[in-house]
Amino acid sequence: MKINNLDRHLAMLIVGLLYGANYSVIKLVTPEHLEAFGFIVVRVLVAAALFWAIAWKAEPIDWKADGWRLFLCAFFGVGVNMLCFFKGVSLTSAINASIIMTLTPAMVFVMSVILLKEKVIKRRILGLLIGFVGAFLIVYQPDAASQTGDWRGDLLVILNASTYGTYLVLVKPLLAKYTPLTVAKWVFLFGIPVVLPVGWQGFADIPWPDLDATVYWSMAYVIIGVTVIVYVLNIWAMKKVSPSTVGAYIYVQPIFATLIASIAFGEALTLRHLIAAILVFIGVGLVIQKR
Repeated sequence: MKINNLDRHLAMLIVGLLYGANYSVIKLVTPEHLEAFGFIVVRVLVAAALFWAIAWKAEPIDWKADGWRLFLCAFFGVGVNMLCFFKGVSLTSAINASIIMTLTPAMVFVMSVILLKEKVIKRRILGLLIGFVGAFLIVYQPDAASQTGDWRGDLLVILNASTYGTYLVLVKPLLAKYTPLTVAKWVFLFGIPVVLPVGWQGFADIPWPDLDATVYWSMAYVIIGVTVIVYVLNIWAMKKVSPSTVGAYIYVQPIFATLIASIAFGEALTLRHLIAAILVFIGVGLVIQKR
């Protein structure tokens, strides 16, 4: 690690910490205080307003060439992705969700093969199979006594990782033409009509006067910390550090998530979690390594 990039690596470590805590923060408020889909409506509305305030004078968009891609990015990266993630985390355990999310780089490869016709390599196929075996170990619970998560929530988190991988592939050409903040403000704006029909009832039912300070601070953490600050830190770090290095920091999320979930909710890291995490890490490593 070059000393002049130490601050960039520190920024990415902070991103990992913020994301790792995010799993437990979501569980603090959903579904007991807020319905997951209603929370997403709040997140997208406020985040869109903040991104527009930050990037009000950003460059114009070539709508004829890129309008459809922006909407698809909003659909996969904001709409389906966030709805599945929040609902999934509200149903399953924070540890389960954080381990499953490390499949994201593998999902990026799958979507690159489908959308960009990226070359298929046997090593990567083997990595995918190993990674999905690890995910299956988390989702599959042979007895009702195992209360480490809910398989429905686990499947939603897997779907979230898949749609986020699709978004990363779709957004790549846009980031080559426009600044990331320009893309963010339009993607979140277009994400509003995607999440609103699904989350409107949950949003309308939010008992704002009855919410305590913990809920409000948790909402602020998710919207400002995990949405805006994380996005800006990632952009800043990628100016000096390769995207693959940024992506590699996803592996610190389960560490932070496990520590925080153990303290906040008493969640236990079982032998099955450890085996699943090892398989996922090995599988994703085979997929993303260049040689």
